[in-house]
Amino acid sequence: MNDSPLISVIVPVYNVEKYLRKCLESICGQTYRNLEILCVNDGSTDGSAAILEEYAARDARIKVFTQPNGGLSAARNTGLRHATGEWVTGVDSDDYLAPDTYEYALAGTTNETDIIVFGTKIIWQDIPEDPAMQEYFNLPYNGIQPLNFETFSHTPVTFWDKLWRASFVKQYGVSFPPGLWYEDTHFFHSLAPFARNISYRPEQKYMYVRRSGSIMSESSDCNPKVLDRLRIAQATLEFYRGNPLPESMLKCRLHVFKENFMSTLDFVPRSLFKGFMQMASDIAYQYGLIQEYPAQLRFLQRVPWWLRPFVKHKISKSYYSLFGIPIVVIVRHQHKELYRILGIKIQRPYKDA
Repeated sequence: MNDSPLISVIVPVYNVEKYLRKCLESICGQTYRNLEILCVNDGSTDGSAAILEEYAARDARIKVFTQPNGGLSAARNTGLRHATGEWVTGVDSDDYLAPDTYEYALAGTTNETDIIVFGTKIIWQDIPEDPAMQEYFNLPYNGIQPLNFETFSHTPVTFWDKLWRASFVKQYGVSFPPGLWYEDTHFFHSLAPFARNISYRPEQKYMYVRRSGSIMSESSDCNPKVLDRLRIAQATLEFYRGNPLPESMLKCRLHVFKENFMSTLDFVPRSLFKGFMQMASDIAYQYGLIQEYPAQLRFLQRVPWWLRPFVKHKISKSYYSLFGIPIVVIVRHQHKELYRILGIKIQRPYKDA
């Protein structure tokens, strides 16, 4: 393997002048120097464009592309089209990196590795902390692992905490679905089942800033765009139709559908709930999931609106409460399910249905 392969870093930029300098400084200051930094100005109307030009004049590795506003997927897809590196990755423009992120990520990688994932630390700004979300990003493995259903279902789906072998991405022709939120989920779920192996580097190197006004913050506020999760599930299942899954990864179809359904359930506005359930049922029937997994998908017919306040799903945590009092709390983390029933702790191995 090349000792110093080129890494293409895609930075989508839209009205982030307050955060952009810190982001670019963290990329330009990497101890690993063989980078091309592809900054896509997605129609910014603030001072972001001037900051990009300033940094491009200072560092020849930075290339700036300007386009009308098309959203995060469109900006990332522009970056993918222009990437020439052996590896491709991304940094969202309000986040930043530890100085040795890419040097650390590449250590121990082999020619059989298609995905490298490194640890993430959440930086909370002006919104309440959610410990379950940090648990989600705590990697359960260390070192090179074969990609099987277990590793697939216990790996964060985000784009930016990974290096992706560019030839692997091009082989399957995967890009980000324009106009939809949760585009990372489609990218990961489409590619990961076909990877030869994945390298886990668990130290927290990516600094993920959670703040009010970001897409992720808006997605948890009963925004109708939360229905995009079902559209993402549909796009991924359609991808599997054209790219048949290996026998050992067939359960990915059920996993992709259930994960997107459950992570949407809390946030669907009441006015859209009936349509949401119908849309989910239609997708499950269209792709043969209800026929193949009738027991696991029985909930599609049995989740009335009045039950939602009692059932909550937040990343790796679910809880069942009565009049605001937790009766059963379940935390899924690193292949374990931790139960607290009326405060009494019970732990058992975690098995995805």
